[in-house]
Amino acid sequence: MSENRAEQPLVSVVIPSYNSENVIRIPLDALREQKTDIPFEVIVVDSSTDRTPEIVRNEYPEVKFIHLSQQTFPGTARNYGIHEARGRYIAFTDTDCKPKPDWIENIVATFDRVEADAVGGSIINGYPWMIPAWVNHLIEFNEWTETTPAGYVTNIPSANLVYKKETYEQFEEYYPDFLGSEDTLKNWRMIQKGGKIYFNPKICVIHMNRVDLKKLFRHQYNLGRWSAEARRTEDLPGNVFARIPRVAFLLPFARWVRAFSRLARKDLPKLGIFLLTTPLYLAAVTAWAVGFNSRKPLNYDRGAFQPPANDKAQEVDTRVVQSL
Repeated sequence: MSENRAEQPLVSVVIPSYNSENVIRIPLDALREQKTDIPFEVIVVDSSTDRTPEIVRNEYPEVKFIHLSQQTFPGTARNYGIHEARGRYIAFTDTDCKPKPDWIENIVATFDRVEADAVGGSIINGYPWMIPAWVNHLIEFNEWTETTPAGYVTNIPSANLVYKKETYEQFEEYYPDFLGSEDTLKNWRMIQKGGKIYFNPKICVIHMNRVDLKKLFRHQYNLGRWSAEARRTEDLPGNVFARIPRVAFLLPFARWVRAFSRLARKDLPKLGIFLLTTPLYLAAVTAWAVGFNSRKPLNYDRGAFQPPANDKAQEVDTRVVQSL
């Protein structure tokens, strides 16, 4: 990344963060190791109460660090990063993701080659020896493996997604204030307005998410709750399950069949892992379905994100306590 902040970056990398002291070095070290001459900047938007601010400030002085004084969901944190970004392309990844050394190069090369408002790529399991990590990975990311063919798609997770900055002005769509499915919802709204998203498996990140059984089930339950909320908010595929709760018992089997079909067509080695882990996979997606069918209220800001009008407005925003 560029050490000279006066240099105009072509790419702005935005990373939302909350209590990430154990993982924040993963993406930041990987971004330092990018093999590219393309100028890019890194923006961390953080609302931690742990040592994350100290680590970033002391060990990564080249990073633009924005600290918010209260816990902020990833979508809203990304919106702050979008507002601060100076690059033509705004790339998103997460604190537990490790972009490959050619990540920046492949992002720009893909935009140069195809007509798209956004591009993204594959997500690899960083803990291949851990069964719960495989199950979590196959539930969430079976659609975006490194062997999935390149082409236009309707969704890519924000762990590995890049938008042209101009699309935010063109479509006036920002991330909703969701803890989960915020990227699915935003991408869907952009597609409905005519946006194009292109998948290139060479744009690759490694998901370094260490998952034990307790975390696996809790995480899937919460993802299910937010997935249902997204489908109650927008006419997303699968909204029938959110609107007719009595059919929700079919969800674990429907998700298993869909994942099997995708992997059989696109990734036979992972299909073998998928079949071996089927009992745990079905148990985990059942936890997801229980969350999906929950009617417990979710606490989030239902209003649209309003970026600060200018730097002065940001200074008086009580949630932004430091911007380096």
